[in-house]
Amino acid sequence: MINTVIFIFFALLDLSMVGLCSYCYSGKEKYRERMILGVHVPPNAEKDEAAESLIQKYRNGFRRSQRLNLAAGILIPALCFLSMGILIPLWTLWCLEFCAFYVFYPRSYHRKMYALKLERQWFNEEPHYSTAADTRVSAMSDRFPVTWKWHLPALAVGIGLWVFPALRSTLTATSLGMIFAAVCVLLPAVFLILHLCLSVQKNQVYSQDSTVNEKLNRIQKRTWTGSLVAADYASLTAGLYLCARLLFGRELYFWDYIIYSAIDLLGAAAIIAAVITIRQRRRAVLNQDTHPLLTDDDEYWKNGWYSNPHDRHLFVEDRMCSTSYAINMAHPAAKWWIGAAAVFCTAAVAGVLILSVILIDLDFSETELEVSGNEVTVSYSFYDCSFSLDDIQSAELLDELPDDNFSRENGGDTEKLLVGHFKGDKTGDVMMFLYKKETPLIRIDLPGQTVFLNSDVEGRTEEWYQVLIE
Repeated sequence: MINTVIFIFFALLDLSMVGLCSYCYSGKEKYRERMILGVHVPPNAEKDEAAESLIQKYRNGFRRSQRLNLAAGILIPALCFLSMGILIPLWTLWCLEFCAFYVFYPRSYHRKMYALKLERQWFNEEPHYSTAADTRVSAMSDRFPVTWKWHLPALAVGIGLWVFPALRSTLTATSLGMIFAAVCVLLPAVFLILHLCLSVQKNQVYSQDSTVNEKLNRIQKRTWTGSLVAADYASLTAGLYLCARLLFGRELYFWDYIIYSAIDLLGAAAIIAAVITIRQRRRAVLNQDTHPLLTDDDEYWKNGWYSNPHDRHLFVEDRMCSTSYAINMAHPAAKWWIGAAAVFCTAAVAGVLILSVILIDLDFSETELEVSGNEVTVSYSFYDCSFSLDDIQSAELLDELPDDNFSRENGGDTEKLLVGHFKGDKTGDVMMFLYKKETPLIRIDLPGQTVFLNSDVEGRTEEWYQVLIE
């Protein structure tokens, strides 16, 4: 059940990533907004033989990569049925490759297009500006976004799960409850920060007509911030649903995860809808603009990234994706942002590798029971339990676990096994070394603790039981 949920989640996530990025970055090879591949050129440049060849190469490479990434995005999640320890590092590598493609591929063709522009001397003869300002639109910029205060009720609800003792004690009694309760606080906080960052971003100047600038900036900021509010409440609702199920049902089933994912996907749909809406409405407004702003700031983008020492802004609209932002590499703070991102990515990859080693060991280890003199040691992967034969109060063979509600405190609960520290409402402190689909199992009662174990090798569980009772 868990593996099926994981597969569905990762497959949908990957399909969304590939589809959204394909939509955002497609069409850059066409003449739009007086640019081809992010470079300002005259309209007749599209008919140039060298430009046509460059455009065709970009289009073919882009489509080929999208097909490969789409296939990988579906096939890699299926590895969860083999081992989560294999899925996580491979999926992480795929994500790194996917991100690297969109960082380097479009920009490599941007540089080639800029070199062709220099060779052909495709520069506007009219006076042009590398930067422009619209004081009227700047003065009214605070009216464009949806107010950030809409996030406060969602944040307050999430905090409420921790403030009220009855809710906090029940949810934190299990690791799943603690995770979901934390998510109900962290996600509203993240959405609030993103909302504030988008709200304070500088307004873009697209036209000599302030009305056009006002319309486009209002569309972008209001749509983006509105989608963040929608995504915030969708994720909160999904998290509260699972918290409620844990509070009243004490156990989660397959359909609970499906319902959670469906509600959460509504938030993702709001973000995707925002991207599509902004792109379509922006294109419609600019196509009708009769007073376009003649700009040619390609010099600052010639390397594929933005580097303008005369621009005081750290973040600017990305040339290759209008719904994203680029860092001004000439800004003094740019190196700190790049350094922090590098450290974060390195730490994340290291953490993923450590986690994958742990999960692979959990998936492919074996339960072992060793008796040395009077001492008994039961171990599986990183977990072990030692006790004396004299400490055994009782030992028995069971066909299944006793009727109790076991909550995981520190251990693994996979499709294959239960291992580590658990707590039962009736049984108390428990250590488990159990293959879920194997029977029988041994129950060992010790002072202050109960141990459950079995083996996936036929007859070995019975052999261990005989050793313990002799």
